[in-house]
Amino acid sequence: MSQSDRIAVVLGQGGHTAQTFALVTLLGARFRYLYLIGLLDRLTPKKITVPGRVLPVLPPRLLPTDSRPMAVIRTLVTFLLSVAYFVVFRPIAVVSCGTGLTVPVFYAARLLGTKTVFIESMSRVESLSITGRLLLNKVSLFVVQWPELAKRTPGAVYGGQLL
Repeated sequence: MSQSDRIAVVLGQGGHTAQTFALVTLLGARFRYLYLIGLLDRLTPKKITVPGRVLPVLPPRLLPTDSRPMAVIRTLVTFLLSVAYFVVFRPIAVVSCGTGLTVPVFYAARLLGTKTVFIESMSRVESLSITGRLLLNKVSLFVVQWPELAKRTPGAVYGGQLL
């Protein structure tokens, strides 16, 4: 394997993660994976079935009582951490299935010219998520999992369902 076969994967919690793991399973072991996971998320790393390096980042909302200024600071820290990770590991692409953690990570990838693939959560049938709205037309490929949503969303392509 060469350095050009690395894919960074942004993992959140819940349904986003299940969809992302389905994608990684489809892509298989021909790639090396960098998993960007929220710092306090202890469960998601245990679900990884295709080996890869786990890199911690700060979710914008770490605790339910977090203030907006703290969310902004954490977002900036995650952006800077992501830049550092991508400079060191040089993934060929960054993929995500919709977690809110994606936004600063994708902006870091975009800054460095790394391709980004955003797959809107399959739970979004009629409208985009907040993360999707923030990233539409700012990623290399924007995929939705429902044909009706693709028709309503210029710039998105229908890619079928992951689950």
